[in-house]
Amino acid sequence: MPSYEFICRECGAPYEARLSMSAYASGEGRRCPACGSANVERHFTEVSVLTSSRGGSGGGSSSCGGGSGFT
Repeated sequence: MPSYEFICRECGAPYEARLSMSAYASGEGRRCPACGSANVERHFTEVSVLTSSRGGSGGGSSSCGGGSGFT
């Protein structure tokens, strides 16, 4: 089950909700557990990705949202 991260626009509290994709699509989990506000924003966390090159030596790591090297 996917985990979704949110930040409340009213009180600023971050929270995480584990929801099925259909539950997320229907709007479940979009109420701040700290203050009860429905004014929340989905938060996306940056992740690191390990890549390797064919025929080359070693690999590198890049960060999503940065220069991934894909063209």
